Amino acid sequence: MKLTGRTIAITGGGAGLGAEACRIARERGAARIGVIDLNPEAAEEIADEVGGIPITADVTDEAQIRAAVDRLGAVDIWVHNAGIGAQTTPFSEDGIWQRMWNVHVMGVVYAARALLPAWIESGEGHFAMVASANALTTNPMSAAYAASKHAELALAEWMAMTYGPRGVITSCFCPKGMLTPMLIAHSDDNEYVRESVRTAVTSEAAATMLIDLIESDRFLSTTYPPVMDEYALRATDPDAYIAGLQDTHRRLVPGFGLPATC
Repeated sequence: MKLTGRTIAITGGGAGLGAEACRIARERGAARIGVIDLNPEAAEEIADEVGGIPITADVTDEAQIRAAVDRLGAVDIWVHNAGIGAQTTPFSEDGIWQRMWNVHVMGVVYAARALLPAWIESGEGHFAMVASANALTTNPMSAAYAASKHAELALAEWMAMTYGPRGVITSCFCPKGMLTPMLIAHSDDNEYVRESVRTAVTSEAAATMLIDLIESDRFLSTTYPPVMDEYALRATDPDAYIAGLQDTHRRLVPGFGLPATC
């Protein structure tokens, strides 16, 4: 769906990839840009820059998402970009597991509930999700992140299958690392972070790929094409795929995930 003349809403729009996507949406001719963020000051700043509409909302609160949709009126394109990250294992507290699920999965569900009836009736709409390369493979330092991002990709597939024939397009963008000050600051933490820096792209480059994906009506893209080889290997030779993951874990984060008693 071309952005020219359209209304686009971007969650997590106050910083990073989301903010860059707002800027590119303006360049591509979007008529109205909803800058949705948990941080009201960040939403205001980017909205002022791009001539957008600042909306403070938590994607894990269905009422707030419905209110955002109501404020914008007819939304043509919704970008679920909000996300969180943390090092997690099966031994991490329930709260962080639930928070990741709520942000990465239920945030999609709540927006879909608010948007799909009108889109199906009109025969058009575009729902874009920013998942992760970790939805195509996995993340050696965060079990909860990998699990919730896999679920997000599965939800994108289900929506594309179910609503595509009704004219509603679903896309899933799977970026690898992005060159943010936070990532660079942690580059001495371990080899996994250093490798992430080596393969990272700028937020602007990633946002351009995201908007290109939306405008082409394709389902999937990534900032790191080699991850598609891993994705293919997972389907064609699962044992070789798992062996590769185990080698990555030993090489980059040996011992991570073991309980304190080990």
